[in-house]
Amino acid sequence: MRTAFPYDYPRVESEVLRHVPQWRCMHFDAVVAIARGGLAPAIMAASALSLPLFALSYARPTRAIDWFTLRVPAAGARVLLVEDVAGRGTTLVDCRDFLLKAGYSVVVFTLAYDSESRIRPDFGLEMPNGAAAWFPWERETITAAFAATGNRPDRSESDYASWAVDLDGVLVPDLPSRLYDAATLDIALALRDALAPCTVLPPISLAQVAVITGRPEQDRARTQGWLTRHGYRGVLRMRDPRRHDAAGAAAHKADCLLEYGHTHFIESDPGQAIEIARRVPVGRIFWWDGGQAIALSAHVAAPLARA
Repeated sequence: MRTAFPYDYPRVESEVLRHVPQWRCMHFDAVVAIARGGLAPAIMAASALSLPLFALSYARPTRAIDWFTLRVPAAGARVLLVEDVAGRGTTLVDCRDFLLKAGYSVVVFTLAYDSESRIRPDFGLEMPNGAAAWFPWERETITAAFAATGNRPDRSESDYASWAVDLDGVLVPDLPSRLYDAATLDIALALRDALAPCTVLPPISLAQVAVITGRPEQDRARTQGWLTRHGYRGVLRMRDPRRHDAAGAAAHKADCLLEYGHTHFIESDPGQAIEIARRVPVGRIFWWDGGQAIALSAHVAAPLARA
């Protein structure tokens, strides 16, 4: 698995708009999207350039290409071909060649590409080594389960989602923070180990779900013991104090989501949930208040940040 590099819609728009001044000087006649992934950035590009928008459809199994839109660009038009990612597959190169054979002049823009891409686009952002682009319209494609399909899923993409949950406050009740003072730490840990699971749990299948906790790695044995005793057998991801101190628990959880391709996360602490949502904008982050899950989306409010 490669670390997820998230493109939420503001980042998509930013990546499109940074090229617009140069594109305006290139005198395109139209924008052509590759449906589905190219549609959102193509709409943004066509709107910014005041150009007509067309789209192609592509069938991966047969590599068949057809026009997705009823109308097509004028013969000989200069077009900007838009896709979300230039990958190792054949979609982008086949669509480019389709347009070239039809007599169009083609410039290629993708939101992302890397060293393994079959072709290098004329415009786009090169991914850092070990990173994979993650788009909001393909939220579940970052998971290991989806990757195992070779980009040819046999069921709905939502079936490939990867859920993870916080531990304290979601699966096991939280103890008062004052008990974790140095003088009472051993007592607090013993009490915590003896706790029964929360009486109200999130309404998802939890037996195999990944658990991401801010507890330090040194507590792995006793934490794993509690999970096993109560029937939780999913992977356990604990905080490495060398990377994140106790105050960096939210950063640790966000990094785990991106590194291991978890698409959905349930967090019991509202402050941490907001910070995780800010750091993982494409993920589905939920604050669990003990009885219901509240979906969150968070961005820095730039005007206030500058004030």
